[in-house]
Amino acid sequence: MNYAYKRSKRSYIKSSSQTRKMLAELVLIQGFNIKNAAQKLQIKYATAKSIIIYYKQNVIKQQQKSNQTKRCSYASAKNAISYTIVSKLAGLEVNCRSIHFLKMDVTKQ
Repeated sequence: MNYAYKRSKRSYIKSSSQTRKMLAELVLIQGFNIKNAAQKLQIKYATAKSIIIYYKQNVIKQQQKSNQTKRCSYASAKNAISYTIVSKLAGLEVNCRSIHFLKMDVTKQ
């Protein structure tokens, strides 16, 4: 017995970059769940899930890495500003705190 299996070919529709960006915005920024966002954009759930996984693994990580390339900088301590906050109750000092701020003259090494 020779059975011929006929595979049905699925139609492959490539989603546009605009659709992918809109899906990422709906899910990652506006807080929609993947299923509702996929229905709103009229794409399949599996496609939407794949797009979101790709964005989380590649696009977001690349953006985080590019933000971390900033060099450290320092400020001189001679331009410090100090404040003292005194809390009084019925003329008696209850609490006293000093706060120090640095005037930020940033210089790079």
